[in-house]
Amino acid sequence: MTERELFYRHLGLPSFYPMGLEIDKAEGIFMYASSGERYIDLVSGIAVSNTGHRHPKVLEAIRNQLDKYLHLNVYGEFIQSPQVRLAEYLTALLPEKLDSVYYVNSGSEAIEGALKLAKRYTGRTEIISFIDSYHGSTHGSLSILGNETLKNAFRPLLPDVRLVEFNNYCHLEKISKRTACVVIEMVQAEAGIIPVEEYFIHQLKKRCARDGVRAGLVSCSVLSIMISFLISLCWQKRWEPGCRWEHLLRQK
Repeated sequence: MTERELFYRHLGLPSFYPMGLEIDKAEGIFMYASSGERYIDLVSGIAVSNTGHRHPKVLEAIRNQLDKYLHLNVYGEFIQSPQVRLAEYLTALLPEKLDSVYYVNSGSEAIEGALKLAKRYTGRTEIISFIDSYHGSTHGSLSILGNETLKNAFRPLLPDVRLVEFNNYCHLEKISKRTACVVIEMVQAEAGIIPVEEYFIHQLKKRCARDGVRAGLVSCSVLSIMISFLISLCWQKRWEPGCRWEHLLRQK
């Protein structure tokens, strides 16, 4: 069997119609197919390769670490230089009281941890998220996802979840002293690249502060959260429906 046949037969595919590009190599912003065609990669492994493919400094760091050790332990039992130095760097970017880092494997896992932390800290149970949001496919993250088509088959999900309209400040009145947390994307990606509006995010902050609610900015890295809000203030053009995959541009 060819690799294409094995791909469709043995991999669990998240899409009915995957792009099915057979990538042979990648360098910088480009991916090269086995057919010889070149593509600009604006997905970047969902921001994992956000410095470009095979960036020299990334390769150098990987080679240096290979000569020492690979995986040891995830949960802070051993003092590992890459972990503690990254934690130091991340906490330096955050407010003073946010001085601890807990590493996880995915955005869904980060959401699960955030939901549990908010409920335990506040003693409350209500979780507010936004219509058309996307937070992952684990049980908790699916519960607060804003697309009923993607989650209906898995009900019942977590109770006490309320969905409100993104960028509609009138809906912020639904936040109350029963609310443990509000989970929001600075840019709704699955909905068509819709940025949060400046007035809305400021009103959300005020409302959460009034009722003692935890507010979380998710689905971006720490640095991307800071950058994306600045970008959103300038963004005017929104994609039309059906353009989700047009961010992969083929180069002749």
